[in-house]
Order: sequence, then structure tokens, then C-alpha cells
Amino acid sequence: MFTAQYLPSGATVFSPWFERQGDFLRATADLAQLGSGAQLVVEVFTKNKEDTSDGTNADSGATTKITLTTATRGTTEWGPSLSPALKELVRYKYTVTTNWVLFRMLTPVWFNAVKV
Repeated sequence: MFTAQYLPSGATVFSPWFERQGDFLRATADLAQLGSGAQLVVEVFTKNKEDTSDGTNADSGATTKITLTTATRGTTEWGPSLSPALKELVRYKYTVTTNWVLFRMLTPVWFNAVKV
């Protein structure tokens, strides 16, 4: 987790890469304040360590994401059922529309699939 971050209108920012620690990632964004009409969208990108690309969206259908338009928390889960599944490295993509936001990402929760 990091302290609250300010992003201006129209900003698109990527977090640093961090290592995958399980099959599933549960992420929570905490939107503290926002300007009138603002929206924060958080997506997850993934790649393997040897890849030189910027990574690919962890949900090619782009439906798994956190979208916040009020000062609240939002939680979403990414896992092996998405295409592509999470690879070795993961990072967040933050997009702000219309106005500014002040937010923070809570420490991600990692867990593995249950096998019987």
C-alpha cells in the first residue's frame, strides 16, 4: 500500500512491476477525494520476466477492472479463468477521466486455487 496519490484529469499511469504471488489477485482501490464528474479506472497488466513489452491486459475482454466514481473503496479479483491468466509479473494501470482524483491502492491479497 502507498499513501494517497493525486492524479490529474486525463492521466494514465502504470505502477511498477511486482511479482505474482498466487493464482488469484484481489485488489482494492480506495478513492479518498475526487473532482466533480471524475472517474478512476484500475486495470491489471501482466507479462513474463523475459518479455520486453509493456505487458497485456490481464482480461482481454476488459470487463474485469475497478471503476470508481465516488469516494469509496472498490475491490476486484483477477485469476486463472481470465484470458490471459496472470503471468510472472503484474502491475496496475490507473486511468482518470474528466477531473482529478486522490486515491490509494491497498496491499494486494494473493491466494491459490483450491485443488481437491
